[in-house]
Amino acid sequence: MIAFRVLGGVSLAGEEGPLSGKPVQPRRIALLALLASAPHHTIARERLMAFLWPESSEDQARHRLSESLYVLRKSLGEEALISEGDQVRLDTARLGCDLVAFRNAAQDGDLETAVDLYAGPFLDGFFLKEAEAFHRWVESERQSLAQDFAQALESLAMASDQSGDPLEAVKWWHRLVTHDPYNSRFALGLMRALARAGDHGNAIQHANEHEVCLREELGAEPPPEILALSLIHI
Repeated sequence: MIAFRVLGGVSLAGEEGPLSGKPVQPRRIALLALLASAPHHTIARERLMAFLWPESSEDQARHRLSESLYVLRKSLGEEALISEGDQVRLDTARLGCDLVAFRNAAQDGDLETAVDLYAGPFLDGFFLKEAEAFHRWVESERQSLAQDFAQALESLAMASDQSGDPLEAVKWWHRLVTHDPYNSRFALGLMRALARAGDHGNAIQHANEHEVCLREELGAEPPPEILALSLIHI
């Protein structure tokens, strides 16, 4: 199976290693990303053309889309990309994608698998020339996926809190504050988990670091809950 990675970077690889050449041309990677992210992994040709070749005439864009589909089918397998009328569908059974696996795991409630699959921002470092609408879509998807990742982590952290496993809770809260160091709710969750684990020193240290982070980088004051907990030494 071909593996398509779009979380924390971009790569397209087969059993013998990364693919190169025509299949990994940026607009073909973008085409696969659009299909992998779409509901049912299906998008109308006109929508793909508008995202990927906005400056081309309709005939030129249609030709370039057909050419890209031909190249990708030759590299990924004829059945990987299926044309259904004016729709194009990606067969994720033939092309495994970390984004698809992440969303499936989150939907199934397998949150640990989901957070392990999230290696970083969607299409991190990827750029496509003359495709403003595509980049707006990427930013929207990136924010949505980051929120889904944070929600999964917070659910795991809260479940560990409720089950009375402070060390496990510390692990999840720590990943949350690493993901979003400016979120005071996450900082407070980590402080409380550290305190329950008996690590009062690091709890206070994190409160101080969070306070400095907010003041120096955002010009904001930490919420009173964090100040109160640090003042009473948790």
